[in-house]
Amino acid sequence: MAEDLYNQLVSEGFERVERDDRLLDVFPKEVREKGIELWDKWGADTIEIVRLHVPRGRKGLTRYAVPRVVIETALLSNKKLDLSIFV
Repeated sequence: MAEDLYNQLVSEGFERVERDDRLLDVFPKEVREKGIELWDKWGADTIEIVRLHVPRGRKGLTRYAVPRVVIETALLSNKKLDLSIFV
């Protein structure tokens, strides 16, 4: 089932955010050690983020649309953000 979900995300143009990705500097709470995977797709004005997490033994999925300028500004200023504010 997870493989089907991964294939769907890839077909939609998402890429998995790896451990060394700068996006995790912006969202430090969203790490694999906490059972979370992030997938992202960068558009001209918006960054779409998919958060996969394992609540109570089953995989959950949440989608976010974040203005690109917000993340780029956070990256340039080394600012940390909470992904939950973009729901």
